[in-house]
Amino acid sequence: MSHKLISSVWALAFLVAIQVSSPVFRFMLPAMALYVGCLLAYNYWYLRKHNFYSFWSWIRPAFFLAAMIGLYLIIPANFYRGVFLLLAIAMIYFLEFFLLTASEQIVFFETLIAYFGMALAVFGFNFYLLPRNTITLVLLALMTFCISRASFDYIPQSDQKKNFFAMFIAFSVLELSWGLIFLPIHFTALALILFNVFYVLWIVIYYYLFHNLSAKKITFHLIFAAIIIFFTFAATPWKL
Repeated sequence: MSHKLISSVWALAFLVAIQVSSPVFRFMLPAMALYVGCLLAYNYWYLRKHNFYSFWSWIRPAFFLAAMIGLYLIIPANFYRGVFLLLAIAMIYFLEFFLLTASEQIVFFETLIAYFGMALAVFGFNFYLLPRNTITLVLLALMTFCISRASFDYIPQSDQKKNFFAMFIAFSVLELSWGLIFLPIHFTALALILFNVFYVLWIVIYYYLFHNLSAKKITFHLIFAAIIIFFTFAATPWKL
């Protein structure tokens, strides 16, 4: 059986698993955990078979799937959930099909969507379920380190340097998150602000590790992120 066909099966299996289990929340989490576990088991075998295995390349799809599951849970309307699922299965197929590809475009696509999705989900859970802020901060720091470190995996640098910069981004995000969670604005705005800060830190370090960083690139990404953050603040009502 070709990997292209198997990728289609995995994408459709995500739709089936989430649709069958979603009416009952206590069934959904075990079902999705089983799905992610089975997918990772297949990916482990497939990566080993093609001598392409590394821990971070193997575990990286789990962060993307976690983002998809988290986003599904915080979308309130069934219609938008349906539209989201169609987009999700297309992206899962795309990433699974290119599992052996270490191109910059795929790394960018997977990293940024996974991070934005997980940030939105974590802030959403904080808003709806009202957990302790400590839990939210720990989750944000962990996901930032893991997604950053996984995205650096194919960069030809030492593991120590990649671990250091992933930890640097995680601690920077943790400091910012500590201030953001006290702002009286909607969780979607908080996630968008955090995402843009992560984006600037991550893209600058990514180019630095590739020895491809320039002042023009730093300026462009800083201005781009600052504009989005400015309009986010301007368009978001404050709950005073």
